[in-house]
Amino acid sequence: MKKLLKDRQRIRLGVFVAVAFPLIYFGMNFLGWSNGMFSWWETLLVGLFNGAFFWFFMSSFRQFRDEDVAPQ
Repeated sequence: MKKLLKDRQRIRLGVFVAVAFPLIYFGMNFLGWSNGMFSWWETLLVGLFNGAFFWFFMSSFRQFRDEDVAPQ
């Protein structure tokens, strides 16, 4: 976990996803293009979950990017 927390670029992207999801959802709702699937508090929780999920998997997979997994 300490190794994942050192990946600052992915943490910034995770925070961006966590902030962008509710902003986009509320913006779509304001324009009348929303399907009304979530209430405001569910949107904030889903945004945080999406940001954490994105950060964890992007940081986890990034540590294996230089390994060759193709069969010889």
